[in-house]
Amino acid sequence: MSLSFVLGNLLGRALVSYVLVWVACFLASRFDWRLAFTRSRRWYSILAVVVLTLLGMGGAIVRSGGGQ
Repeated sequence: MSLSFVLGNLLGRALVSYVLVWVACFLASRFDWRLAFTRSRRWYSILAVVVLTLLGMGGAIVRSGGGQ
């Protein structure tokens, strides 16, 4: 597994995780996209992005057989 593949996979999962968190903030902000962007930059939203990204990477590693 090459380093560029791992970094691309990590970056892609982080981007998708951010979009999921932004959509949740958008719904919680009653469809105000500017407020959703503000809320998505708070510490707990960033923590949610990191956790979702790591869970996604962990799931991919487990499905592939532990990186062997």
